[in-house]
Amino acid sequence: MKAINATTIGNLISAHYEHNEEKFDSYVKFIIEAYEEQGEPRKANIVRKRANGSYKNEPMVTLD
Repeated sequence: MKAINATTIGNLISAHYEHNEEKFDSYVKFIIEAYEEQGEPRKANIVRKRANGSYKNEPMVTLD
């Protein structure tokens, strides 16, 4: 089973600062797969939507 740890997050951040889209995308994919393997589809969907920008099409929740 894949595990998301500080090293994974650190490598994701490094890829972002290096502007290495291929490396960044591979870590995002790893994180999504890890959440799916752990039975956490909601977390996987949150990461997926943030990565591909589709979260912008979701309705906003506002509190009065």
